[in-house]
Amino acid sequence: MKLKLILCLILPCALFSQSRDSNSRDLINIKYETGIDNLINKHQNIQRNKDGILGWRIQLAFKSTKEEINKTRAKFIKLYPQIPSYLTYDPPYYRICIGNFRTKLEAMKLNNHIRKNYIEAYPVKKNINRSLLEN
Repeated sequence: MKLKLILCLILPCALFSQSRDSNSRDLINIKYETGIDNLINKHQNIQRNKDGILGWRIQLAFKSTKEEINKTRAKFIKLYPQIPSYLTYDPPYYRICIGNFRTKLEAMKLNNHIRKNYIEAYPVKKNINRSLLEN
């Protein structure tokens, strides 16, 4: 009885399985809507014309005066000279962001590393030059 049950389960699989000819090549035919190529080309042109791509940095601090933010930046550069830092001004605050990352996960790794010195640090999305990301 068990043998008949096993044959009933296995035999259909063996009969309908695909055989592969060793001389045949796998061909994939992709069918998609007309106009998709135009959208892909348009997207690529937009990305080329941008100054960079959307990536991640860690925001260390934001202060209202340039003197305060420069002190914070000098302290950071002394502690971590190998990590690039960027000073920006978005009225009314000066901000220090560090690093250049493609993903939030990469940014979080650095954030966890510097957490002991900068408790208020957190990842933010920024437009980053491609040449900075390739390093």
